[in-house]
Amino acid sequence: MPGMGSMIRLRLGRLEVDWGKNNFFTNHSPLFRATDLQEADYHYADDVVERKPAYVRKLRHVTPRLELLGFSLEGCRRAYEEGVRRIPDYYPEMTISFDTFRNALRVVDLERVNTEEYDADFDLGEFARTVLRDPAFQDAMPEDLTDDDGTFFENLDAYVVLRLLGENPANLDRDLVWSIDDVVEGGYVEGGIFEPLADSSRFLIVTEGSSDSTILKAALPLVAPDVDDFLDFIDMRENYPFTGTGNLVNFCKGLAAIRVQNKIVVVLDNDTAGQAALQKLGRLRMPPNIRLVRLPDLEAFRAFPTLGPSGRLSEDVNGRAVAIECFLDLAFGPKEERAVRWTSFNHDVGAYQGELLAKEEYTKQFFAHVGSDGYDLSKLRLLWSHILQACAAEAVPS
Repeated sequence: MPGMGSMIRLRLGRLEVDWGKNNFFTNHSPLFRATDLQEADYHYADDVVERKPAYVRKLRHVTPRLELLGFSLEGCRRAYEEGVRRIPDYYPEMTISFDTFRNALRVVDLERVNTEEYDADFDLGEFARTVLRDPAFQDAMPEDLTDDDGTFFENLDAYVVLRLLGENPANLDRDLVWSIDDVVEGGYVEGGIFEPLADSSRFLIVTEGSSDSTILKAALPLVAPDVDDFLDFIDMRENYPFTGTGNLVNFCKGLAAIRVQNKIVVVLDNDTAGQAALQKLGRLRMPPNIRLVRLPDLEAFRAFPTLGPSGRLSEDVNGRAVAIECFLDLAFGPKEERAVRWTSFNHDVGAYQGELLAKEEYTKQFFAHVGSDGYDLSKLRLLWSHILQACAAEAVPS
């Protein structure tokens, strides 16, 4: 039988950012991986501390997940300002801006903040107001807080608070602890409390060819292991249906027409064909859940050997010949000099299309050596950072 009441808490260090009781709580599984379950301290009255199972993850490994859940800095601003707009007219005007609140959390010293000593039966707003009046906050929060301000912060999404606390490098190696054991042992949870990511939080990555997706999928857990469970790829075991920019354009047109609900990121090469496809798709009314991403420019390709009608030159091939293979470690490949060969002329863009010579060999060497100490993943890390920024821009809090 359940007890009289069990608390469940989410805390960063000793600062509680969310809590619930019995059946009434927010499930914070999206912030963690199933493997994050470990023993952690539970603090009770009279200085009692017990070690019990909890989900524990460093804030630096939670922040990328918050970004994909819709809590980028811009997403936090939107959530804060939307909360301000929802304040009833009969309440006093909220005078604390998002930037003021952000600056306060960015500089606060969590070593001086301890909310676990406060009574769980605080009135609405009293808990947040007490926290924000802690000496650690006062210097950065010049406005006098009212009861109504406390109520607002009490109801502010905990993920906004966490993301802003992550702006302080001193907080990134602090443990975020989700203390779930009391509600589990109290009988308030049927089955396991940990839930897999909802489909609404995931992103489908679509590329111009099957090898592109295969490379991205293999690199993801190596360069962005904190969020690899947020990304899905087209199944490569069957015939890949979207090969080439022409078919990819038609695919996007079809998605727009049927108003697909999934969050989709379409990755286009940074070459002439990719530019032409981007122009065509840009003229369509694409729904907000479909985002188009062109591969980023590479500094190494601003002066790269090229072969064409004018012979061998050194040219900037960004926007004309940069495909996924260009982000591989080109030290692993043919012994001959690396170069781009110009092929056909694209009249839509008014430029020649180029292709990295022996790109199949670079791909083969990638799969043979990726993960080894000598293989350079820096360009793939840059590429995935670029794609994840696009995902974060598309994400909205659920």
